[in-house]
Amino acid sequence: MAVERFDPSDLKISRPGSPDSVLDSLQDGAPETNFRRRKVSKDSANDAPDVKVLTLEEVKKHRTPDDAWIIVDGEVYDITNFLDNHPGGSDLIMEHLEDDNVYEIMKGVDESSDHSHSKAAFNMLQQFHVGRLPSKVAEIVPSSKTFFKASNGFVLDLTKPLVLQVGNLGEDYNEWAHQAIVSKEPTFFFGNKFLEINTRTVWWVIPLVWLPVICYLQFMSLSRGLPVYSLPPAMAIGILWWTLTEYSMHRFLFHVKTTSYWANTGHYLLHGCHHKFPLDGLRLVFPPAGAAIFCVLFWNAFKYIIPKTILPSAFGGGLLGYVIYDVTHYFLHHGAPFDTITRNLKRYHLNHHFKEQTSGFGITSSLWDWVFGTLPAKRT
Repeated sequence: MAVERFDPSDLKISRPGSPDSVLDSLQDGAPETNFRRRKVSKDSANDAPDVKVLTLEEVKKHRTPDDAWIIVDGEVYDITNFLDNHPGGSDLIMEHLEDDNVYEIMKGVDESSDHSHSKAAFNMLQQFHVGRLPSKVAEIVPSSKTFFKASNGFVLDLTKPLVLQVGNLGEDYNEWAHQAIVSKEPTFFFGNKFLEINTRTVWWVIPLVWLPVICYLQFMSLSRGLPVYSLPPAMAIGILWWTLTEYSMHRFLFHVKTTSYWANTGHYLLHGCHHKFPLDGLRLVFPPAGAAIFCVLFWNAFKYIIPKTILPSAFGGGLLGYVIYDVTHYFLHHGAPFDTITRNLKRYHLNHHFKEQTSGFGITSSLWDWVFGTLPAKRT
């Protein structure tokens, strides 16, 4: 099955205009797509390109944190932009940057390896391919392309808005969505600029919108007669409830397998886009309008089972848990760990993205993964 891959050189060029593209209708100054348009036929999507031959001496010139190349079984990859997003941390890569072949380390058969890398990780690595050593004799690396041909015959074009395309992938959608494209540039969801803008949210909007609401909810509980000393425990209950909600939604809603057109489309909007483009910084947090819908649903459910005086404070605690979750989630993808806790959280979550996507559903805590037995398997 064909798998589209990102061409790192695309980051350095602008998108040429094309009269048949809905992207050209976007307003001036809109972010450009990070995929290069190519005049290639769908039938020739797997044609192999000319592969640059690099000497070992040339590769050795690229072994610093700002210019990191690695060799995997004779193939050369520029992983500079991926260092900070490696599930095991950039330090682990730097330890082996001087090695002339890290294939056995990635496969987990080397004694110094922490764990074996998944098939998805090896597929993702191809995005950074820059050449091969002269002695390498192997199959030609497939060309980077912007098309994905599903088994049902539908061809998805990554240069066009994706939301109305992904539903057509049918049974192949789940596999496609979990083959990550590593780029910090936002992809396009819709051709309509109003819809497109409303799918993008900067991280600081979340605390800006919800912290005042949380404070108001605490005042509401006080006005209903809840003692001040009862606010912290009520909020703590709300935070604990949120951690369970976070885990449950991530496991049972965000990772449900879909095959129909509208189910695939809905899943892509909720979570599939995040696994496909995990470094898209404008779609790492939930838009406030969407979160407000969930708030209304939860409030109307809890008002029948939680005392009237406690409800606002506890609900505010749940909202605080959500804010912590969303900000933490952004940090895990775009921030630099500064201590053991943040380093472990980042490793835990990126492991979920790039290795074991059927485990490790907790973002801010692994508590419920431990309770329900979905902790990532430890290497034996």
